[in-house]
Amino acid sequence: MKGIATFYTIFWIVYFPTCIAFYNDTEGGFGYIDEFMTLILILYTFSKAKAKSVNRQPWKEYNMFFVVLAFYFVYSMLMQVNVPMAAMRDVVQWVRPFSVIYCTWILNPRFSTTQKRWMLASMIATLGFWIITNRSYLEKEEAEFVVLGQMAMCTGMAWYLFTDYKRGNLYVATFLVITGMLAPKFKYLGEVVCFIYIMYFMRGKLNFKSPKIIAIFALVASVILYITWFKFEAYYVSGFQENAERMARPESFKVAFGKIIWDYFPFGSGFGTFGVAAAAKIYSPLYYKYNLDSIWGLSPDNPMFLADAFYPTLAQFGVVGIGLFIAFWKRMILRLNKLIDMRYYRVAFMAVACLAIEQTADSSFLSGKGMGYCMLIGLCLNANRNLLAEREKRRREIERIAREKEQYEKQQNEYGEQK
Repeated sequence: MKGIATFYTIFWIVYFPTCIAFYNDTEGGFGYIDEFMTLILILYTFSKAKAKSVNRQPWKEYNMFFVVLAFYFVYSMLMQVNVPMAAMRDVVQWVRPFSVIYCTWILNPRFSTTQKRWMLASMIATLGFWIITNRSYLEKEEAEFVVLGQMAMCTGMAWYLFTDYKRGNLYVATFLVITGMLAPKFKYLGEVVCFIYIMYFMRGKLNFKSPKIIAIFALVASVILYITWFKFEAYYVSGFQENAERMARPESFKVAFGKIIWDYFPFGSGFGTFGVAAAAKIYSPLYYKYNLDSIWGLSPDNPMFLADAFYPTLAQFGVVGIGLFIAFWKRMILRLNKLIDMRYYRVAFMAVACLAIEQTADSSFLSGKGMGYCMLIGLCLNANRNLLAEREKRRREIERIAREKEQYEKQQNEYGEQK
């Protein structure tokens, strides 16, 4: 158990500066570090398959994920919508988020206080160093950095989770989250609204069938839309009108859910064909087929917005794949909704909310930038198991003390009788 916690502490410390903060920094970027780290995490998890401290419950489900992945890979090879190399590149990306969740859930690292402090120190140092080194860019009025928001949110949630459950620590966590407002993307404003509600106003568990909860969700969603309306209206209202100028993001949504899932019914067009980095690197024929190649940001010579939103990528897997994706998150949310410790409960649902909001205009779920949220979800999935184990340990300790006390009193009585 100590070895797993040590491994994961080092993994956590290395992750934030290399996979989020400075991943794509000009010539100093870390390139394929997120792929290597994912591979190391998977290999280490399989090497610990028989360890006593791991959680074996997710193994069957994790293996099933690889079965589904293999099916879609073979399907992609047979469909040949894009070249095999594009499919192989895309498979690597899709392995990452699910593996990070499942491997963290399986390994079940239980950190010492010292390890938690090291992880928090590395995150705060990374966040602070990034802000200092990008100070000149942050001073610009139009500055927006998705990286800053992701670092700030993950650091704030980790602080809340890894420190004592005190009001003062919540304020520190909030301050760390607010640093992401120095140059926020519009969607980050929505995440901050969710953070404030979940951390300060959510008193108990969510009952998704309760009219009160539904009304609260509607209110929070309305506040998020109000704050982010400028960008939301441009992309998801005006951008969908028939006479509107064709823009990359709205067109990607329209083609994905209006054409691809029906033209390639029921399993989609396959890996590396639409909305992903592989389809930009090895330009997918689908963009010619649906006349997207002439749109700024989706053209072969400038595909900078080709992988700019996550949800259109689901068209690659058709209605079956979309159903599997929804089923996965439904199962996860039902599991997370059973968490007893409200700290883990709040962090888990905050991580899910961040992924849900960010993927409307970002595909970080498939990149190293999304690993932080996935790690937090994986940690939270073990909260009940560890809580019950701790209670059982305390119960055994109380029983041991009671037996020793009873034995001592018995010895004292026998000694008194002899005397």
